[in-house]
Amino acid sequence: MADELDSIEQSERARQWLQKNGGSIVVGILLGLAILLGWQRWQQSQVNHRAEALLKFEEFQAAVDKQDVELATKLAADLRKNFSNAPHASLAALEQAETAATAGKIDEAIGFLEFVSKDGKPDGVRTVAALRMARLLISKGEAQKALDRLRTMAAKGFEAEIATVKGDAYVALGQLSEARGEFDKALAATDSAAPQRRTLEIKRDDLIASIESAPAAALTPEAEAAPAPVPEASVEASSAKTEQG
Repeated sequence: MADELDSIEQSERARQWLQKNGGSIVVGILLGLAILLGWQRWQQSQVNHRAEALLKFEEFQAAVDKQDVELATKLAADLRKNFSNAPHASLAALEQAETAATAGKIDEAIGFLEFVSKDGKPDGVRTVAALRMARLLISKGEAQKALDRLRTMAAKGFEAEIATVKGDAYVALGQLSEARGEFDKALAATDSAAPQRRTLEIKRDDLIASIESAPAAALTPEAEAAPAPVPEASVEASSAKTEQG
């Protein structure tokens, strides 16, 4: 009997508690469901967004293969405008930059690379774009501008590439000792079996040879500009002739 009374009392307490808190429980459940459904919808929208970006990029590639410049340009612009957070926009811009650079349109290529270096996805793509842009700046005589950009870069995994381009910038500026330091850093960060190591070693060795021959080369123009010494006998003969006259 006591157990039955306890059960009834517990049921009554539960009923009263539900009357007081039932509304809050229902609201909490509804909020939880709303958040869950919202999250699922957001995830699905992201999937759809990436899928659409992929389709746009495939259309861009097809236009490039067909050499339809107008359509390719339009599709790439659409990718940059509406899908800038997808890697496909960066890939299209990199391809446009390469095409423009090959055609000698350096400023146009730099514009495409500027977009990738700022908004490109993923991070590694931004570094690649920044390095390509620095090389183009060096090629158009803006080595200092390239160097200023490179000084703020410290991308993990790209230490050798960054140091190499810095070295090229210093060479263009005539700062050979600084260039050698950067090439040494690049070699230190390059695996001994890497295919580009030999090229880098040749570049560094040629630079060392230039540095060692620089003092002699620097004296050559002065030597050519200086008047040739007049033999003493010629001076005496000239003076005697003057006196006789």
